[in-house]
Amino acid sequence: MYELDHYLEKNFPFNSTSITVVKECFSSKDLKKGDYFLREGEYCKKIAYVEQGAFVYFEYIDVEEKVCDFAFEGDWITHYKGLTQGLPSTVNIRALEPAKIQWIEIENMTACEQEAPELRTLRLQLVEQYFMQAMDRASSLANFNAEKRYEKMLAERPELFNRVPQYHIASYLGLKPQSLSRIRAKKIK
Repeated sequence: MYELDHYLEKNFPFNSTSITVVKECFSSKDLKKGDYFLREGEYCKKIAYVEQGAFVYFEYIDVEEKVCDFAFEGDWITHYKGLTQGLPSTVNIRALEPAKIQWIEIENMTACEQEAPELRTLRLQLVEQYFMQAMDRASSLANFNAEKRYEKMLAERPELFNRVPQYHIASYLGLKPQSLSRIRAKKIK
């Protein structure tokens, strides 16, 4: 179960009144495969909780999609730097499969915090999570070879291999699809 209220109950000391207030601040949206949550150049003014579906974060570099991250059920999606600094997004966030999100405009989140102060705890946790993921990704790219990055991903995020096209996984790992195929074939032997 990946509904927003279950996420809040499980991860925060919210009482039922606060959960109701918070849920009323969010809006539900269904996206089709290929729909964008955010496009490069747009100003990101919202965050969303993924109740169902998968998303890919990517940038265009030399006309090629370079994958930065993925999001699945129970994850949050946004372009944090653009959101906090009021800058145009440098990334695209696109649905890889049909998805359902609960989203909130950042201005509404600030107003909602007046009624449910616990929401600040959620915001702080999201900032910490974003920072830790960015540090982990940078460390992996700097310190591991392609094979070790693949093994780490397989151990930590096995769902990727069933739900994400191989060319996206290869891009995320900093590889060409053929190189990823060779690594996978070597591991099967």
